[in-house]
Amino acid sequence: MNLIIFGPPGAGKGTQSHYISKKYNLYQLSSGDLLRQEIEKKTELGNTIEKTIA
Repeated sequence: MNLIIFGPPGAGKGTQSHYISKKYNLYQLSSGDLLRQEIEKKTELGNTIEKTIA
């Protein structure tokens, strides 16, 4: 099962994703977390992301 939850910042996407993932034993993936990880690792992609969102 694949679910995508959209919404503006602060809408509760992460909270709802957490509840759904626990209830149905699904893996929760956050695009924001992935982007922040790349920035922290200082990869080429992370540098591009940082320049784009700064």
